[in-house]
Amino acid sequence: MKQRAQELHLVVGALAVAGCGGGGSTRAGPTPVPPSPTPDPLPHGAPLSPAALDNYASIFTDNPLMGGQVAPRQYKWVTEDVAMFVQFDKPKPADATALQYVGVAVKGIFCSEAVADRSFTHFDRLSAPTYGQGTPAAGEKGYWLTALALDKFDNGGRKVVPGIDYGYLPTAAPSCGANLPEARFDAPGAHKLTKEDMTRLASLVTDPILTGGQVAPRNYGWVNNDDAIFLQFNAGNPSAANPKFDPATATSLRYLGLAARGEFCKSNIPGESTHADDFPHFHRYEAPAYAEGHGGPPHAKGIWLLWIATDTFEAQNREVKPGVDRLQSLIPIEQSC
Repeated sequence: MKQRAQELHLVVGALAVAGCGGGGSTRAGPTPVPPSPTPDPLPHGAPLSPAALDNYASIFTDNPLMGGQVAPRQYKWVTEDVAMFVQFDKPKPADATALQYVGVAVKGIFCSEAVADRSFTHFDRLSAPTYGQGTPAAGEKGYWLTALALDKFDNGGRKVVPGIDYGYLPTAAPSCGANLPEARFDAPGAHKLTKEDMTRLASLVTDPILTGGQVAPRNYGWVNNDDAIFLQFNAGNPSAANPKFDPATATSLRYLGLAARGEFCKSNIPGESTHADDFPHFHRYEAPAYAEGHGGPPHAKGIWLLWIATDTFEAQNREVKPGVDRLQSLIPIEQSC
């Protein structure tokens, strides 16, 4: 009886509320919708749309491999010796729902002494009738690959995080001794980027990330909520005078990289914990000028940057070679927070 009385009380109360509408209406109003969670006020991205994924696939159309090989990634030549690549979550770009990796493939030989940097985990032979068929011979010509993961995902049972994937298709090369063969060979379609190539690549990275009046000397492009890739050319990069990439003065691409959202704490550095030096720079979202945004107080919000050189060049009084550049814009950090 008590429960029945409570139900009648609720019904009467509801009718009373309905009868208090303007103009004597007895129609009940719509059920109030609770407010949505407050959106993240800091700069962030979104997953790439199908059209954006198609755009990547339409730009990366080179094939540096011979003999009928079809690799599970798409390439774009940057120089005669280095190609960039993208790898989607599905073998066929038309079926893809996400971009999982970007990276570089550098001409090389299958010798342990010829591995230029610890980030080069995988070797692809230049010529074979089927991709991945057999083990390359010692000294065989091909490409060493560095793979930069762009998100958190599962790869064959491995938990991958944004940063260099040191477990990416590991290939143990044999020792070839002191007399190493030269990694010089003609590769299919190898060429330096043209102005048109650079313009199309720059079209992938047009998202503003920094605020407060800052203009970074590189172009960013979100690939998911928390991570963006960036491209940095030898000239024509954004500046306070011209905030957009200008291909007129650019002649080469120097860096491909990752910008990962985070805070300025040593414990917050992205990537694998044993390779924290892959991210040498932190930049705050908010600053009145770019030069004033480096580093910050503990817990400052911003982006961690990882650079992969795509060419050989002089910078900051040192020679930079293809691979992860762990000294670029280095900011020491000791705050563990």
